[in-house]
Amino acid sequence: MNPKLKIILISILLSISLNSFSQPTPPQTHGNNVNTSPTQGAPIGTGTGLLLALGSIYTSIKVYQSREEDRS
Repeated sequence: MNPKLKIILISILLSISLNSFSQPTPPQTHGNNVNTSPTQGAPIGTGTGLLLALGSIYTSIKVYQSREEDRS
């Protein structure tokens, strides 16, 4: 790749990344007089269990396939 093209590409990527900042923090009161979190927390127990179940199924399939290949 041409060195000038590399410099131009890097400068474009840097200028784009410098302009992409996150949203400002919310006000401390969140619209009421009590300082509470905007959400009461996400239920992650079900998603974690599902992720573990699917991961164990995938792993067991891969182990079965590798043992089947060793036998043949």
